[in-house]
Amino acid sequence: MKFVLTAIVAFFLFVTSVFAQTEHTQFHPHHTLGFMISHTQVSQGIQSNGNKKWLSLPSWAINYNYKFSSKWAIGLHTDIVVEDFTVEEHLKSGGGQALQRSYPIASAVMLSYKLGKHFSLMGGAGGEFAHTGNLFLARVGLEYGYHLSNKWELNANITNDIKINAYNSWAIGLALTRVIN
Repeated sequence: MKFVLTAIVAFFLFVTSVFAQTEHTQFHPHHTLGFMISHTQVSQGIQSNGNKKWLSLPSWAINYNYKFSSKWAIGLHTDIVVEDFTVEEHLKSGGGQALQRSYPIASAVMLSYKLGKHFSLMGGAGGEFAHTGNLFLARVGLEYGYHLSNKWELNANITNDIKINAYNSWAIGLALTRVIN
């Protein structure tokens, strides 16, 4: 776990120190569409023998945003875990039971606020959908964006999905994003 966090910090420091920063003089509303490769982490995983296990699941994401001001954007962020897995469902009664998830798709309407030149704070709500059942979720995250050109951006983000009365997961990913004026 320490290695992953150290690698993330090193990546952000490397990107900010190596690449030149561009100045934007005037804001124009625009759309963005990003394709992300990521890994979703679930601490409540269950193995076939019933033992608990931390799961690291491959996932993809498609993130659409409409940036309506220099600081604010709204969008639809959709994550797709490309694996079947079992988790321990947390119930209000305090007990847990096995919950099967099969290639779940988690979509959330997200509001983003740009903290500075590169970092954005995100929050929103939506659902996780699978043929084994649907769940309501709240999502928060932090994203680092670097403009490669006027039309392309590189993004790295970390998000936390809180599935209400079920299980939690977090994802870390890297995206290539197209800026559409």
